[in-house]
Amino acid sequence: MNNSSILIVGAERGLGLGLAEFYLSRGWEVFATYYPGSDLASLEILSKSYPGQLSSAPIDVTDKTRIEPFINQIGVRKFDVIFMIAGIFGPLHQSVLQATDTEFQQIMMTNSFGPARLARHLIPTLSPQGTLCFMTSHRASIAANDEPGIGLELYRASKVALNMLARCIYMDIQSAGHTVLSIHPGWVATAMGTLDGAVEAEIDVKTSVEGMADVIEKHRHDNTHLYLDYENKTWPW
Repeated sequence: MNNSSILIVGAERGLGLGLAEFYLSRGWEVFATYYPGSDLASLEILSKSYPGQLSSAPIDVTDKTRIEPFINQIGVRKFDVIFMIAGIFGPLHQSVLQATDTEFQQIMMTNSFGPARLARHLIPTLSPQGTLCFMTSHRASIAANDEPGIGLELYRASKVALNMLARCIYMDIQSAGHTVLSIHPGWVATAMGTLDGAVEAEIDVKTSVEGMADVIEKHRHDNTHLYLDYENKTWPW
């Protein structure tokens, strides 16, 4: 086992779970978070398969009262990589005209403000020249939004906001040698990616996870902020 470590926020299912398994298989120490009350069967299987490598704790990125207990549970650990994965698609209509205040607040809190706020609290747990990753989307690209009729207003807005908050964090931590990566995972066959089976995705979890891990390894010492996808393609802001 090597001495590298990663904190994955949102690892009880989907891409977060896939990344946890990938890094465990590569000998990394993994700290995996899960949404309070979620099914932990998959994480428990990983824990038994990789004894001593996996730690876990609950966190809801929208609930600030959980941050201090979570930080206390991390303790003195330092992470080479922190990956903020937790997020939602939001209401199916995705329309500014139809959205309630509650719907808009929920998607912005879950996809943007919550992850950025927690990330700021986690900065002291980054190892020297550590890397902070955010799971964004190609739909956050303003320059690439040239598809009339696609819509996705709420989801796009939440990920654009996340990209900007990630850049703000980078500007505050770049002098310490840290890297920030905003990564689009591709259109993946997860519950969120298929809208619980309503649509077909383009790639499977394994393809996305291996691609993102390669991107992280390639750039995690670059001391810059990049907006990339799982194939290492740079996206315009």
